[in-house]
Amino acid sequence: MRILSPAIAVPFMLALALPASADPLSDLLARGKGGACYERVYDKAHLAQHPKQATQAVLLSLREFSDGNNAIIRIRVSGKGGTHYIVGGCDWQEHANLDIQDKPLIEAFRGPSGLDCHAMTSADGSSAEEGGDFPIDLRDGKAILLYFPDSLAAWHSYDRRQPAEFRDFSTEDRVFRLDKVKAGLCSEMDKKLPGWD
Repeated sequence: MRILSPAIAVPFMLALALPASADPLSDLLARGKGGACYERVYDKAHLAQHPKQATQAVLLSLREFSDGNNAIIRIRVSGKGGTHYIVGGCDWQEHANLDIQDKPLIEAFRGPSGLDCHAMTSADGSSAEEGGDFPIDLRDGKAILLYFPDSLAAWHSYDRRQPAEFRDFSTEDRVFRLDKVKAGLCSEMDKKLPGWD
């Protein structure tokens, strides 16, 4: 019978005693004390090279639900058509971006794992109308890829007393690489777009 040396056995036993690592979303939110903020501002040179792109800036916040499961997502999209706000929920999936028949929702998403996100059409999340589904590739957490379908439910301002309206996204406005930024950049949006949990 072989006996493991303490140098090997102790770390192995500790690994077994610890809970399994949470999903990457939970890990990301834990590192950020319950939240993460991402942004992309497109400069004039980029927009000149992509004249059909209407989006000029994207700000995205992920905040942990109060029960510690999944996340509330808030997105501000600014561009030629004005500013729009998307609010919804996201959860980690080993096989993200699939419809009810296990077909990809968005072909550009490489996955297979990532966030499955769902836009809401009412401020309290009670509406049965779906606001649209979209995936996010968390990558390393320092930069993410956000994928939009051809339309999502969005509000024109922080005032969400009325139901969201669907905003269309052209083919040039559907994939965004966002970089992690200081949480303070998302704090106003987090306060003015409360969740429903």
